[in-house]
Amino acid sequence: MDNANNPRRPRLGLFGGTFDPLHLGHLKLAQLAVQKGNLDKLLLCPAYQAPLRAETPLFPASDRFAMVQTVCHENARFEACPIEIEHRKLRYTLDTVKELSEQYTSYDLFVIVGADQFNQLSKWKGIEELIDMVHFLVFARGSQQLPEPPLPAVRMTYMENPLIDLSSTTIRKTLRSGTLPLDKLPPAVCSYLTEHNLFPLPNNYS
Repeated sequence: MDNANNPRRPRLGLFGGTFDPLHLGHLKLAQLAVQKGNLDKLLLCPAYQAPLRAETPLFPASDRFAMVQTVCHENARFEACPIEIEHRKLRYTLDTVKELSEQYTSYDLFVIVGADQFNQLSKWKGIEELIDMVHFLVFARGSQQLPEPPLPAVRMTYMENPLIDLSSTTIRKTLRSGTLPLDKLPPAVCSYLTEHNLFPLPNNYS
């Protein structure tokens, strides 16, 4: 078949999270998403407030976004996305995808999620509308079995990633204890924390 008149549309990935802070597990998954999803650009989008997270972030939104930026500067296909930080309120994935679809009209949209979140898709706000707009790239979390598609119409690809034994909660606990986990954070993030006097943690962060 001659595809000359049907060129491949560029692919845009969305990887959201609190990124409190962004660690090597996040970075590895982002790299795998670009590779396995054949993405032309991947937006790393820190949440101002995650819908399903009750814990207050350890670091302010502005610093979490800046740390993501430092990592994106070192990866040509990564870009820090400020949409959720700029709105300064809880945002749902559907809201962000709608905004991105207006900015990137020529792109196909892919959303990166963990298997645990993917299993809960039926509970997401506006999921019926969202699954018409995006393709999901699903990665394994811990020992959890990869799920069956929770909705018949969902478009998805399993990333078949190696299990990454890194816990954001454990990393924050380590930071609170006064230790910088150099083996779990990208060097750019470690540099940002120390250069901006965020480590050791100021009293009001701990």
